[in-house]
Amino acid sequence: MRYKIMCAMVALMCFFYLPVFAETHSETSDHSSITVEEIAFCTAIENRTPVDVAAVFPDTVGRVFCFTRLSSATDKTAVSHVWYYNGVQMAVVDLPVNARTWRTWSSKRIIREWTGLWKVEVISSAGNVIASDEFLVQAPPE
Repeated sequence: MRYKIMCAMVALMCFFYLPVFAETHSETSDHSSITVEEIAFCTAIENRTPVDVAAVFPDTVGRVFCFTRLSSATDKTAVSHVWYYNGVQMAVVDLPVNARTWRTWSSKRIIREWTGLWKVEVISSAGNVIASDEFLVQAPPE
């Protein structure tokens, strides 16, 4: 009789406590699993390093790179760079993260007519914004 009561108590504890533990674990796992250590906009990448880092680019730039240096609790995950121009989504670039420390980048071709504010959001594999930054494309003063 005691054995049956103990089994029933253990089963009830598992029923009530395991979902709470699983929910708490999944909520915190994404926030702590990947961190953006650096985000930079530049005109080129050489030897996995951003070149000509800036926050303002001329309308003749042609292409802007978004470089991110990441640290992760796991060896393999992914992020996305979501590019916005004046609040309108222009591109989504999915990027693998294959080590605990990782450098990755994406780029966007910029035509002269696209002067204004640009933003890139770094999105985790769970869909959370983990970093964002902005840059400006402007025509030269007349």
